[in-house]
Amino acid sequence: MLLFSLGRAEVRIWPFAIGLVVLANAAMTRGPLGAYRKIGLVSHKAIDAVVIAACIVGAVAVRDHGTDTLVLVVVAIVQLFVVWLSRLAKQARD
Repeated sequence: MLLFSLGRAEVRIWPFAIGLVVLANAAMTRGPLGAYRKIGLVSHKAIDAVVIAACIVGAVAVRDHGTDTLVLVVVAIVQLFVVWLSRLAKQARD
């Protein structure tokens, strides 16, 4: 979502940097869908928290640009929801 929003973003550095981190994090995690499997799951969770914080900081930094702020806030909420659901799924498996 962040990388797709680059086409119309007024401040492009936030969605580009965060989107790149999210893409690299997903591709390099040691999981069933990881392509390179270099990052452990503990590091993956820490990077997820950093991504959520970066989205919030980015939304505050670009608060004068409504659409950019909205995209960053929505991504933070979606990422938080995904992290929360993945932890609930792990608890249910255990």
